[in-house]
Amino acid sequence: MKKLSFILAAAMIMLAACNKQTDNTDKRLTFVISNEWEGSDTIPFRACTDDGLSANGSAMTDLWVFDYVDDDLQQQLHQTPTDSDWGTPSMTLTYGTHHLYFVASRGNSPSLDTDDHIISWTKASDTFFYHLSLTVNPSTPDSQPLTLLRVCGKLKMTLNDAIPSGVTSFVITPHTWYTSLDYLTGNPSAPVTDQNITVSCPSSMWGLSGQFLTIYSLSSTTEWTTDVTLTATDGSNTYGQATLSNVPMLRNRSSEYSGNLFTFGSEFTLSLNDSWDDPYNGGW
Repeated sequence: MKKLSFILAAAMIMLAACNKQTDNTDKRLTFVISNEWEGSDTIPFRACTDDGLSANGSAMTDLWVFDYVDDDLQQQLHQTPTDSDWGTPSMTLTYGTHHLYFVASRGNSPSLDTDDHIISWTKASDTFFYHLSLTVNPSTPDSQPLTLLRVCGKLKMTLNDAIPSGVTSFVITPHTWYTSLDYLTGNPSAPVTDQNITVSCPSSMWGLSGQFLTIYSLSSTTEWTTDVTLTATDGSNTYGQATLSNVPMLRNRSSEYSGNLFTFGSEFTLSLNDSWDDPYNGGW
């Protein structure tokens, strides 16, 4: 009788163990940003042990992950470079189909609105996005490699003439600009109008020519245009001003202008950035 009781007890333990395994309905996954882009012009984003998340030598400052099931937000994760697992976020996902949205950026002062699924910055910068549709089950790999894609355009302005003494800042004013992103689509949201973007000018730049200014806008895959005013100032006086008309902007493309801001006449130059699509080049 004791032997039978022992056998029954062992069977119950085994059954409980089996039930415990079958009752497990979620899985811990780690998402790894691929770093196999060195030497390639087609993958503009990387993660590596030493540099963290970076693009063109500039480090990202924020990484978000949003987990949706049936259009409902289940969980979200925000990482910064101080996190120990920066660039390799992990989430526990229930079995079933998930839509995961990844955003990485180095824009200034981000704010998040999950009701309207919008991330906004006071000043936009290089930004990357990816949407992953994933069915989670017991056979889903624990590690998920990802490559995020750039969702912004760049405006680069090169000053051919020397910067005069006294200039303390450049004020760049696009008539239309995008500093907000819909993280469900990767498209820009809610344009801002005539926003002043200030770039400081240290005295070490006085007397130098060939200096350049760069600003970023979130952008879609459809080209759009905007007028841009560039002003050199000391806060009270204007040292030079130029207007760029119908500047074409496009996702993952650099629109590159060059010209004289402080003297008469115009010169045109061409420069290529091989981590971006071929740039649009113009002058003023």
